[in-house]
Formats: sequence, structure tokens, C-alpha cells
Amino acid sequence: MGSKESAAGLELGVIVPAFNAQDVLPRTLERLAAAASAGLIVILVDDGSRDATSGVARQAASAHGLALEILRHPVNRGYGAAQKTGLRRSLELGCCAHVLLHADGQYEPAELPKLIGPLREGRAEVVFGSRIISGRALREGMPWLRYAGNRLITFVENAVFGLSFAEYHAGYMAYSSQALRAIAFETLTNGFHFDGEMLMCAGKLGLAVSEVPITTHYGPESTSLEPLPYVWEIVGILARYLRGGYFFQQRTCPGRGL
Repeated sequence: MGSKESAAGLELGVIVPAFNAQDVLPRTLERLAAAASAGLIVILVDDGSRDATSGVARQAASAHGLALEILRHPVNRGYGAAQKTGLRRSLELGCCAHVLLHADGQYEPAELPKLIGPLREGRAEVVFGSRIISGRALREGMPWLRYAGNRLITFVENAVFGLSFAEYHAGYMAYSSQALRAIAFETLTNGFHFDGEMLMCAGKLGLAVSEVPITTHYGPESTSLEPLPYVWEIVGILARYLRGGYFFQQRTCPGRGL
């Protein structure tokens, strides 16, 4: 377990799922520290890493003055499972807002204020950072085949779910505590489409969702998904929805904003 900060005064919990991320975490945490404000705590979920992920995170946080708590899964349980652990802990700490940030630096920590702005202003309960609505995804290096797949799968998901989100496949998300209590996130996938499933649940619950344009970086250090397992996971989520497997999650959100 890493260093802890008391719940008093915590406004923002930044959940960072990490698996074998020792080479990319220091720079990501350095960039986060440059954008951080008082009342922020980083909740690093080391998802069974076999390298020095936890150690380098502790060193980087100390070097840049970041409050850090490390939670470790003894074995790799999956991207969604790591988020569940981090979100649960952020709620326990009493954070008002909860943000997912990837360890590999694909999403820009400097855009954190823009992401949580709609929560602070009471305009949204869930904020989704979208590469698509920025109009810059291809220019910023998103592979054309990934872009085309994103558009096709998003079209299918919107048609099945009866929603109209720009995409379901980015991973820069912010939630109010009220939203996390309304969405039964512990029942969702442990895999890579956890973010999309959360967005779908938010939409079907009628929560206020704000989609904001984000900058993305694609480099050799960026995490890449195996397309077939990812698509198969989405097929399972669509099938569960069509079978009525999410109806029990239709709960009323008790409020909006922080």
C-alpha cells in the first residue's frame, strides 16, 4: 500500500489502472502533477504487474508532490476490474469527483480541468472525453482502421441501446459520486469495454452526460488492444442488453453535480 491522505478536503480521485507500466508511469504522473490542484489524490491500481510499476509510481509521486495510494491486485484481473477497485476506493475516501486516467499517457492530464468542469458547474453527472467530436483523431495519429472500426461499432451500439453518443471507445472519463452510486458498476465487465458500458448505463439511467473533445497521443508506448477479443466483449455486452440484463440497474440518480 502506498501513502494515504485523509478524506478531509479531497475533491478529486484520479484512478490510474496500471499493468506493467513502469516505463510510462513516471512521465504520466509528472504531467498530472503539472495540472493538479489541491485536494487531488492518485489511486493507482497495480493490476498484477510483473515489473516495478508500484515502485516507480511511488518514486514519481514523491518527486512531484502528488498524494498517492497504491492498491495492488495479486494477479491480473483486467482493466474493468482495476477501475472497480479504484472507483470503490475513491468513493470510500469521500472524493467528490472521480476521474479515470490511463497510465500510458495517451490522454492529456492537462485537460483534466476541462473534463471535470461540467461536474463542478452542475451541468453533468458523467463526463466523457471523446476523440471523435474533436475532429482531430486521424490528424493526431489514430490509425485509420481503428477509426473506421470505432465509427462502425459506435453506430451499432447506438442503434441497439437507443442512444446517440459520439463514441463508446475512449478512456478519459469523469464521474460524480451520485453517478457512481446510481450505476451498479460492480456488475459490469472486468474487461476493456468497461468505459463504454458505464457510458451506456449512464445514458439509460437518464444521467446528465457531457461529451467534451480531448487530445490524444498515439506512440509506441500507447496501449493497444487485440481487436477480436475487444469486439467479442462488445458483442457480449450487446447480447446482455438485448436479453434485459441491465434492467435491474434502472435506479434514480439522487442529484447532480459535486
